Formats: sequence, structure tokens, C-alpha cells
Amino acid sequence: MPFPQNTALLGRAWRQSLGGRTGRLYLATGVAAGAVYEYDRRFQASAISRTLRAFWTIAVISADYKINFRSERGVEYLNGIHERASRRLLSCCRDNGGLFIKFGQSIAVQSALLPPPFRRELSTLYDNAPSSPIAQITPVIERSFPGKSIEDLFIDFSPTAVASASVAQVHTARLCSNPTQRVAVKVQKPEIQLQIGWDLFALRTCARLIEYAFEIPIMWSVNEVEERLREELDFEREGNNSELASRDLSTLGDRQLRRGVYIPRVFWNETAKEVLTTEWVDGTSLVHPQQLTSEGWSNKDIMQRMVSLFAFQIFVTGNVHGDPHPGNILVRQHPENRRWKEPQLV
Repeated sequence: MPFPQNTALLGRAWRQSLGGRTGRLYLATGVAAGAVYEYDRRFQASAISRTLRAFWTIAVISADYKINFRSERGVEYLNGIHERASRRLLSCCRDNGGLFIKFGQSIAVQSALLPPPFRRELSTLYDNAPSSPIAQITPVIERSFPGKSIEDLFIDFSPTAVASASVAQVHTARLCSNPTQRVAVKVQKPEIQLQIGWDLFALRTCARLIEYAFEIPIMWSVNEVEERLREELDFEREGNNSELASRDLSTLGDRQLRRGVYIPRVFWNETAKEVLTTEWVDGTSLVHPQQLTSEGWSNKDIMQRMVSLFAFQIFVTGNVHGDPHPGNILVRQHPENRRWKEPQLV
């Protein structure tokens, strides 16, 4: 090819060549990014994008505190930083779902340690977590009981969840083995097993970032949190712990405590590592204090029973409810008392 004599033509040819290469590079990058996103969504339950969202959120919150947190700026200004940080964290937990809901719930209960906006914003995670459709829940149940279909185990299994939490959701049903027995079927969400490795990696990395940025020693707690979270995904362990608490209550608790607390029965033939079946109990969640008040319950009576229960578990048995956020505790009328309001914790 002859060398162009006109330098203007040479420059134009070079720019056209460069433009073509740049366009192809952008196109290839876009295609690759789309392919990774689709692979992540279809085969990794969006674990990669959820991890990146967590990193970005913690980085933005950390930068906000590092740049803007100055004690001389006044309480109102500092509260604005807390408000922004808590809203960003809530958005991340809601968008990511799964174990991030549980992380947010854990932060919300630390009301004595964190600024009020964190408790106020993140306490909304106690209830109404997104639920998975029945088409995704049925395979979880059927792989937990090889050779059996959902119809072999349950009658009138509710197609939509009556409650949904961070890692599981609850459906109502009746047992095929006892059609008069109404049960609550807690089913682990199908994406959790795919996400847990990435989520714990994100937790560990974010903890290191916070420790480095603010010189707050929190890495010591990460191993403990990781171990406890993995245990929570074993519903057979949860069933065993429930029965242990029930035995402790019946053998060591006094009469007043036994009347004030009820632990639902576990049905082991319909329970596995990802499915927990217990008797259904109607009640009102502590997440809804206004509803409890409208039903005529005394907050004092409820708290007396709560304090008595946890004092009993801490000081007498040593076996303590490890996840006592408001969404995990119900209040009902004692079934043997029809004369006056007598709350019973479930």
C-alpha cells in the first residue's frame, strides 16, 4: 500500500481506524457485560451484582462520614448524615434481599449502639420481605423429600406465602397424615444456597473496609456471625432447638411462665433441612404494636412475659432464643382463659 502523500488524508484515515476500533471495543464490552449480567441473574441468583451493590453502598456511606462528619457542625447536620446513611443501607438491603434482610434486621435491633435513624429505617425489614412464587417453592419441598410430591405431604397448601422473611417464607396447609391438623410450612427460599457464599464474602469485605476506614475493630465478630448464619439455614437444627426450648419450659419453668409462653409442635415427618413444619398458631406479631393495643393487650403484661422468658433462658437453662426480633414473636389470647385478657407469647 503506498504511503499517503497528503498528511490530512493520513490523519483522517487514522481517526477513522481508531474510531472503528473504539466502537468495536465499546460493543464488545457491552456484550460481555450483558452476558455476565444475564449469567449472574440466571445461574447465580444475582449474587455478583448484589455483592457489587453492597460494596458500592458501603463505600458511599464511608465516604460521606469521612468527608462530612464533623462534631462542630451541630446535631441537626450530623443527623442528616445518619439519615442518608440509613436510607442507603435500607435500599441496599431491600434491593439485595436474602441474607441482606437479616443483616439489616440485626443492625436494627442495636438501638442502644447506633443512631436512631438506623433503627427507624431498618426496622421496616422486620416484616413484608419479598416472597418467591409457588413454582420456585415446590421444587425445594420435593427435593427435600425424595420420591414425594407436595400433594403427598400436604392438603390445601396455600399458593401464596402468608409471611415472608429474610431466608424463608411461610405457607399454610393441612397434613395428609392428619387432615384436621393445620400447619405452618416454613420453606427456605430457593436462591439462598446460591447466594450465601457471595453474601458472606461481601459481609467480610465490608467489615474490613469499615475497620480500615474508621479504626473500629469489628472483624472479630465476623466468624461468629458466619457460623450462626449457616446454622440458621439448617431447619432441622431449628426444629431441635424448638423442642429443646419446649422441654426446658415444661420441666424447669414455673407455672406462671408455662402459662405465659407457648412453643408450637414440630412435625418431623414433614421437616427437612430446608423445610420446617409446625402447628399453625393464630396471633399478632410484635411488629404491629398499634394492632396489639387495639386488641386490648397491655404492653406491660407482654413485656413482663418477655423479660421472664429471657431471664429463664439466660440464667436457668442457658439455651437462649438467638433471633428475638419482633417479627419472630406472636401474642395470642391464652386458649384456656375465656374470662379476661391473658396474653401468651408464641
